[in-house]
This record gives sequence, C-alpha cells and structure tokens, in this order.
Amino acid sequence: MKKTISILFVLSLVLVFSGCKKFLTDGISTQQDTQGVSFSIAPGSGTGGLKSDCFSTTASYAKLWLTVGNAAYNNGNPIQVDIFYISGIPYTNSIQLAPGTYTLTDFLIYNDNQTPANTADDVVLAATPHTGSTYAPYVTHPLNITFTVSKFAKLMQPIECVCYQQSNYTDFGFTFFQIQEVTVRQQAFFGDLCVLHISDYIGSLYQQQSAGLQPDMPAIFKIEVWRNGTMMSTFDNSAWKGEGQPLLVQYADRQGIVDNFEFRLNVLVKQGAGFNYTYAWSWYVSDATPIIDPDHNGVIDFAIGYCNPGADYQLSPWINLPPTSTYTINGNFGPGSLGTYINAALTNVPASYFFGNGTYSSWCIDYNFSLNKNTAYYMVVYSSLYPNLLPAFAQTKPWNKINWLLNHLDSYNGYRWYDVQGAIWTLCGWTGPTKTGVQYPLRSLGNQMVTDANANGGGYKVPSGGNACVIFIASGTPDNASTANMQVIIIKLDS
Repeated sequence: MKKTISILFVLSLVLVFSGCKKFLTDGISTQQDTQGVSFSIAPGSGTGGLKSDCFSTTASYAKLWLTVGNAAYNNGNPIQVDIFYISGIPYTNSIQLAPGTYTLTDFLIYNDNQTPANTADDVVLAATPHTGSTYAPYVTHPLNITFTVSKFAKLMQPIECVCYQQSNYTDFGFTFFQIQEVTVRQQAFFGDLCVLHISDYIGSLYQQQSAGLQPDMPAIFKIEVWRNGTMMSTFDNSAWKGEGQPLLVQYADRQGIVDNFEFRLNVLVKQGAGFNYTYAWSWYVSDATPIIDPDHNGVIDFAIGYCNPGADYQLSPWINLPPTSTYTINGNFGPGSLGTYINAALTNVPASYFFGNGTYSSWCIDYNFSLNKNTAYYMVVYSSLYPNLLPAFAQTKPWNKINWLLNHLDSYNGYRWYDVQGAIWTLCGWTGPTKTGVQYPLRSLGNQMVTDANANGGGYKVPSGGNACVIFIASGTPDNASTANMQVIIIKLDS
C-alpha cells in the first residue's frame, strides 16, 4: 500500500536496515585513495506481524548516515546512492570512501514515485532498526554497524531492512520531524499612560517624547507572545518612544494544531525611584481568532488610567507601590486612634514609593482571622486596582465595591467606624456574630452602605485622585492559595 509521507529527516534519525548480498561487477577501483563500498539489501526475517509487502515495490535509492572516528561523515549529511536489482534483489551502487573504520548509523530506502526530479512525493519503504528498538530482533545485525575500508579492496556490506510502517515508526528506534505549515499573523497595539503626578516621570524615556511630559502620554510598552504556555517572542516600541505608530506584533500559528496565545502587556512605569516594565494585562486568543477590536480600526488600543475614555481597553491606573512592607497594629483596635478599625504602622518601606514609613488608617478584610497587637508582620503589598495579580483566594474579593464605599463615605452622615468595618465584612460574606465592637446585624446605616455598594460598585473605576485600597497579604502566601492563612489588611490611598 502506498504511503505518502511529508517528513523532514533532521539531526538524529535512528533508522535501521538489514543487510543483503551484492555481486560486484565493476572490479577493484583504480583509485588508490578511496575504495568502493556497496550494500546488499534483504528483508528482515521472523514473525510478529511485520509486513514484507514493501519489497514488492521497486526501491529507487538509499540514504545512509556515517561516522568516522568520533566525527560525523559528510558534515552529518546523508549519502544518497542509487539502487539497482539483480534477480529481484536490491543492491546499492558503490560509494567511494577513504580507507578507515566507519560506523553506519542510519540506513533508509526510498521509492521516488516515478518522479526522480521531485523528492516531495518520495516514500520511505524500509529501514534498519537500531539496537534496543522493538524491531531489532527481526534483523541479524541491527544498527549501529561498524565496517573497515581497506586499500585495494572492494567491500560489500550486507544490511537487512524491515518494511517501514508509519503508524509504528517508533518501533524502529528513530525520530522524525513532520513538516508543519505555519501562518504568521499580526496584531497592532497602541496605548496611553495617564499619570497623576507628572513630576514622577522626570528622567524617564517619556521625557524624550516630542511633547515632553504630559498627564496623558503615548505608552511605552512591551508585548510578550506566549503560545500554549511558552513565551515565544517579545516586541517593544521603545525605539520610537511609543509615538507616531503602533507596535506590530507577529506570531506563528501552526496549522492542524490548537495554538492558544497570550499577549502579555508590560508598560514602562514609575517603580520606586526608577522605571521598569510592569505587567498590566493579558489578551487571550486561539489560532486564527483575532483579539476583539471594538472600534474595528485594526489597532488594539488601551489606556492605563482613565484619561482616554475612547480606548478599546481601559485599564486601571498604575500606583507606585513598594513590593513589601512590615505591618504592625499600633495601639488599640476596635477602634484605632485614627477613627478606623485599626492603626497600621508601616516600616521598612523604601524611599520614592507612593507611601512611606508611617501610621495609616486601616481596615480588615477577613473576618475569620485576627492579628496580634504590637507584632511585626512581613507583608506583600498589592494594588486593589489589579486584582488579577493577587493570590487566587483574594482575587474574588469585591474590591470594586470596597473601593466604591471608601470613595463615598461622605454620603453617609453620622457614620461610625463600625458601620464601615461591618459593611466591608458583609460585602466579603460575613453573616455574624458580633465581634470586636462590630455589631451584627448591622445598624441601618451600615446596611445602606452594603446595599449601595452592591448596586453601584460592581464595575466601579477609581478616578484619578480618588481613593484606592492597598492590600497587605502575608509574605509566603502561594499564588494559588485558595484560602487565607492570616488576616488580609487594607489602607486607602489617593490613586
């Protein structure tokens, strides 16, 4: 049965063929520096369901791979030699080799499909198994085979072959690479960076833009292309400082394979005293499906912050937060002296971040955990505006609703600290009982806060200059943690 195979044999092909006998008719070579070597080809023997029908098909040529000493012969490329038949038995023509010891590492025979000028439709008929492979017992001498070429001597090397079956190619002990069609696709990206404090970006690449520093500047960013969980390439627009043209991102989509792509956006922002590319967002597509382009203009445009309401994707403002801080409950709680549930004494905060060492008003998120007073806890710091960067258990907290509440407290005349703390806990699923001065059920003002936050806070976006809570989670908490192991704490800061 004819098998049409598109195979690119590269690097370590490990194929084995059985030896067969050849009658030499051309005499001893007249060349003294090289000697003729030929191979006689015979089918492998034995049972086990191996087919021999390939030997009824005329073989056109053989390919063989040799090593001499510890080096690959012919730069590792195969030697191709024609096959002829005597009394129905295939033999290769002679090849000329310098005297020495050689090792045959691979041997294949092909049918050229009656198109000798076109190798695209050539078919592998048979191969010699390698030692240790499933088909090795069916030949007398599996590969590798070592032979010696001597001066003034003609060598006929027998080799046995087993019919190649595509479905059982691993039984020969070789590997192959199938030619894969690839379509190169392209997405265009452009962005805006909205900044609250322009002076934060003095000395950055943004200052070199044609209009200098502004509240709304073309974003300088990188896009990482990930395919099926592996990063394939990175593109950035720093060469033109983000101005004047979009960033064209190209990626390879393989035909016949489901390729899931992630485009990871990393934006150049203020981080501490310097400027770094920081992860902000990911777009996900599969195969030929493009990223959703709401305005259909061919460019995926985004804004970090809310200064460009016409952007396809409006992402949250960036807050320059320290990666970690030491957190200590200062003084009493329920309430603290600053009028909230507790006072947070923050220390070990490096300079140049959005907040520094000091005492801040603070609230609790997890009602099932508590912290000890006057005990220093090492915390990782997160922005509530980017909940996708939080550990898994914290991503589901209603951060938009909590931020909405903290930005609308002035609407609740006469509210007390316990109204706010009780409303935060209730938004997070608390159903009582009363604890540490926070009564349950909530009084009417606290219940109104919960009702209003549920009604208005689901899609809330903190405006520039508004209050955004900063989240403190115990250091060492795994990213995939499904539950907290310590109280989650927040403070609120202007965004």
